[in-house]
Amino acid sequence: MEALFTWVSHAAEAAPSIALFASLSWGALSVLLSPCHLASIPLIVGFVSEQAPATSRRALAISLVFTVGAFATIVALGLFTASLGHAAGDLGNAGSYAVAAIFALVAFNLLG
Repeated sequence: MEALFTWVSHAAEAAPSIALFASLSWGALSVLLSPCHLASIPLIVGFVSEQAPATSRRALAISLVFTVGAFATIVALGLFTASLGHAAGDLGNAGSYAVAAIFALVAFNLLG
């Protein structure tokens, strides 16, 4: 696993095309192997299997819709987060302190 991390790190530094491919691969693997997605797959399969008779064609269609939906949602959230990150970076020192204060308040609330 360490070799994979090393390869991705070197690939990201090598050339833009290799960095783009490495980033795309790492992003896809992180989504596919995340505990949230791994836990939701059996739930979806169980729900769908109770709805109608299972055929290979229907299973493929549902799998494709689930996969495209998951990736589209993650892309949308990524773009939204990136735009907020850019906006927060342009707020200057006052904005940074305001965000830090909000994070501190949330942390204190979680601590009780």
